[in-house]
Amino acid sequence: MGGTAVNQRQRLPGLCVTGTDTGVGKTAVAVALVRRLAACGVPVGVYKPVASGTSADDPHGDPRRLWEAAGRPLGVAAVCPQVFRAAVAPAEAARAEGRAVDDALLRSGVDVWRRVSDVVVVEGAGGLCSPLSDATLVADVARELGHPVVIVDDSRLGCIGRTLATVHAARAFGLVVAAVVLSDVTPPPAGDARAAAVDDPRRIAAAAREFLAARLAPLPVLRLAHGAAAIEPEIDWLALCRLAPVPTDSAGGQR
Repeated sequence: MGGTAVNQRQRLPGLCVTGTDTGVGKTAVAVALVRRLAACGVPVGVYKPVASGTSADDPHGDPRRLWEAAGRPLGVAAVCPQVFRAAVAPAEAARAEGRAVDDALLRSGVDVWRRVSDVVVVEGAGGLCSPLSDATLVADVARELGHPVVIVDDSRLGCIGRTLATVHAARAFGLVVAAVVLSDVTPPPAGDARAAAVDDPRRIAAAAREFLAARLAPLPVLRLAHGAAAIEPEIDWLALCRLAPVPTDSAGGQR
């Protein structure tokens, strides 16, 4: 897909939260990020181009969680204008309902936030290379909206490889990577009996963060603890929202 949308209308500053895969804690990170920006007095828009495996009235669905975190601006339908019930890829979920994902709306749906927000946090579906429709990947929308990306992975065994691969993929797509967040999707083991064991999940997560911080410096490598409300350590998220996109040519290629 072409990367010309940023040039066609003024870019709304923001961030795109994406993951290495599905189920890696992406929404928890997006919610924490939105809450932090809102707590600083910043009017925050929240946008999820498409969601499957949920419904517009699901109190635990991603769109409503984002909407609540932002202070309930506009309505849930503005957060995610395309919602499908089947828990499969959006295009397949849409076909199951006799519908189709609207590719133009994937991009233009964010425009409603321009009049009420200073920044917008966009949450993709699945991983960076996951399809939002038969023709559009998460990476395509992030590039065309001009948003730097925050890459999320579950802080379990394998997160180093998954995260580095996604960072490299993002840069190959011409995206600016703003930060990496390792999310503790599962609770820590009860008690401290295994704390010294080499395969203790806490040790694996800490070692992974240390390795990634050294390998990706000066890129921030952060943590969202299981059940925590805030990403640590605290950084200037608003400044990251305002990072300039990588210039692209009319075909979407990096200059």
